[in-house]
Amino acid sequence: MASGLLPRSSLGLRNPIATKVASKHHVQVVGASKRRTSVEEIRKLRLITAMKTPYLPDGRIDLEAYDEMVKVQIAIGAEGVIVGSHAGEGHVLSWDEHIMLIGHTANSFGESIRVIGCTGSNATGEAIRATELGFAVGMDAALQINPYCGKTSMQGIVAHLEAVLSLGPTIIYNVPMRTGQDIPAEAMHALARNSPNFVGVKECAGNERVRHHVEKGLVIWTGMDSECYEAMRTCGAVGDLVLLLLLATLFLG
Repeated sequence: MASGLLPRSSLGLRNPIATKVASKHHVQVVGASKRRTSVEEIRKLRLITAMKTPYLPDGRIDLEAYDEMVKVQIAIGAEGVIVGSHAGEGHVLSWDEHIMLIGHTANSFGESIRVIGCTGSNATGEAIRATELGFAVGMDAALQINPYCGKTSMQGIVAHLEAVLSLGPTIIYNVPMRTGQDIPAEAMHALARNSPNFVGVKECAGNERVRHHVEKGLVIWTGMDSECYEAMRTCGAVGDLVLLLLLATLFLG
């Protein structure tokens, strides 16, 4: 399925057998008859869980445990799930595993919850290919980060994100503590003005940034549990993209 992607290093896998998971779980490519979820539909989502990725002792993804986790999110009212994000250790999954998990989630639960695939990459070409595959297997929207580690110019950030925004509805993820580089507010606003696929921002750079974006008319979800109440109560964020996983763990086991 993902053979056209640049391979992620096997050093990131817990066990070489983990690479076999994609061959054991064939993912259906969604036909052209499926209606693409609109930007406005994604903007209406309020509670979105960044899913963890459970593993079996031999390193394979534990799909039974994963499915139970998704069912919990549906039961407690989450409106969307993010698959393969930092919370789900997407950075150590192979692309085969990554796309398989997005497709599995869409095929199994897409009628009950929106599926947002974290298909960003440090390499623009790799992000494009992963995002194309993510939409092909049924995700409703993409979550995209800026290139990490190798810091680039504002023009470089914009060019990278414009390339993936062209593919479908996209939430931009600004998490400078992980990428090593903040996406400047002016870059975010330029993307919002110029791309019809720009959904909004998962913002982790603090509530002053959240407030600034909201004043400019952007749709913002907070990615910081410790700041989510203030972000939604006083800064204008529309929802939270992490908290529901914590609630499920605390109150539903």
